[in-house]
Amino acid sequence: MNRIAIIGGGPAGYVAAITAAQQDKEVILVVDGPLGGTCLNEGCMPTKSLLKSADTYDLVKNAGQMGIRLSPNSIEVDWDTVQERKRDVITKLVNGIRYLMDKNKIKVIQGSASLMTSHRLRIDNGNEIEEIEASKIIISTGSEPIPLSFAPFDGEWIIHSGHAMSLPAIPDSLLIVGGGVIGCEFASIYSRMGTKVTVIEMGEKLLPGEDDDITSILHGELENQGVTVHTSTSVKNIHAATKTVFLEKSNGELEELHADYLLVSIGRKPRVNEMGLEENDIEFSRLGISVDDRMQTSNPAIYACGDVIGGIQLAHVAFHEGRVAALNACGQFAQVNYRAIPRCIYTSPEIASVGFTEKEARQKYGEIKVGEFAFSANGKAVLTNKPVGKVKVLVNPQYNEILGFSIVGQHATELIGQGTIMLHAEITSDMLEDLVAAHPTLSESIHEALLNVVGQAVHS
Repeated sequence: MNRIAIIGGGPAGYVAAITAAQQDKEVILVVDGPLGGTCLNEGCMPTKSLLKSADTYDLVKNAGQMGIRLSPNSIEVDWDTVQERKRDVITKLVNGIRYLMDKNKIKVIQGSASLMTSHRLRIDNGNEIEEIEASKIIISTGSEPIPLSFAPFDGEWIIHSGHAMSLPAIPDSLLIVGGGVIGCEFASIYSRMGTKVTVIEMGEKLLPGEDDDITSILHGELENQGVTVHTSTSVKNIHAATKTVFLEKSNGELEELHADYLLVSIGRKPRVNEMGLEENDIEFSRLGISVDDRMQTSNPAIYACGDVIGGIQLAHVAFHEGRVAALNACGQFAQVNYRAIPRCIYTSPEIASVGFTEKEARQKYGEIKVGEFAFSANGKAVLTNKPVGKVKVLVNPQYNEILGFSIVGQHATELIGQGTIMLHAEITSDMLEDLVAAHPTLSESIHEALLNVVGQAVHS
């Protein structure tokens, strides 16, 4: 049998399907929902569509600073059009994936799949049961939002990110529990559209995985946008009937807050239940399915990739893992490479990083070199009226090895591509000292930060 069956049509699943088809395998893709999964339909892409609308509204409101006179009373957000545009983006991208399925002769079956044996799937589409056989199976069922233990999502007041991007109107107030990536992105969307946003974070700072000096810049800008941030604060209870949230701060002080919606963004959990994993000797936990660096599970006929294995829950990581899983399922040899994984946060300003944070680098290497360059000294940032932010590069002084990049500021998620290539190719900082960067560009800041490592930055 020359057939590969894949469960889940998100970033990991559809990339695995295309990769397997390119190896001349018969491929069946089982999807329980629309193609593209959470990322395309309820996550990455629609969120960025809303962010672009917020960016545009913010740009127009502040056009006077650029010498463009507009009547403030004529500027407003047409939420219905914002939502329509978001839906158009999703439709175009889903159709694009459908085209790729057809182009690669991949059979797509709608339904919920579970494992019967190592080579047989049971598919339930709600009307009938179908069974299919395959030589290898790839699980890529993704993840789902984690609710508060005492307050499940109701889709009315207690909402998750999927609900938050399709609200019937721009709310007057929004309380966000969780100051991670999702929480900060929605704070950045709605605060700039006029919503009174409050963020509750249990940790000492927003975005706990990034360096303090990077997140503090975002924290300040969110507050400038009208966001109220409570760190070291936990939700003790809620009262849905009155839309009240009861908070406790680290000093024991209690507070009550009211909001039109309560957005819970405390993380996502892998979808591993009711799939027949135990019955087929597949090791897993609440953190996800266990795999090796070839994406193979404890059952040699079954592979897993994407959010369902836990780890780094990013779409571009899922793309990579899906390709690796498919190549190995098709009899080739491939290993995952997590050395240079960019982390992108689409707030205003954006944050992007790759490699070690400064805290992590110092813990592992001890003494390191740090080079920084502020956007306030970059001509392009100044002329575009976006001078907030900086580039930070970390270098191992022994070998001039670049250990990590962190960027906060406009277009950080695009600029991080340069740092990602440097880390992936293991380029040393001294190789780039005579690099010629185009002027005026934001990317000059990366070169200046590298020069700053050896105290030779020109414009700082």
